[in-house]
Amino acid sequence: MDPLDRKLLDRLQEGLPLVSRPFEAVARELGTNESAVLERLRELAARGLLRRLGPVIDPKKVGRVGTLAAMAVPEERMEEVAQIVSAWDGVSHNYLREPLRGHCPYNLWFTLSAESPEALEEAIAEIERKTGLAVIRFPTRRMFKIGVRFNLSETNG
Repeated sequence: MDPLDRKLLDRLQEGLPLVSRPFEAVARELGTNESAVLERLRELAARGLLRRLGPVIDPKKVGRVGTLAAMAVPEERMEEVAQIVSAWDGVSHNYLREPLRGHCPYNLWFTLSAESPEALEEAIAEIERKTGLAVIRFPTRRMFKIGVRFNLSETNG
């Protein structure tokens, strides 16, 4: 990545301006043009350096409920079960995790949101039905942090 790529990614982590041409506004801030910004974003995505560009939505603020969930999935079924879970509209993250010191049986972790507590339970029941595996819920009691910001323009390399 060159310095402009890094500045662009730093700037986008702050959010997009709420204007009719947000990438044009960002380009002006960075001293370039809209087409250059869009082309750089396409290139960063093609190189796997940018996975997605989208909002971070607080489910509670938009009237939804959510939970962190986990499953103990046999290794030979991981791809199958991960695909079932990932296909669910309310799943925003789905990760394979190694058991901590070999003690935790849960190796597939995901976040799930729905429009109501009842719909959340229905979604979990449907995932359990389709996989034949139990889903353990870890509902949020208190949020301490959401999101992360990487300072890329000051990174060496």
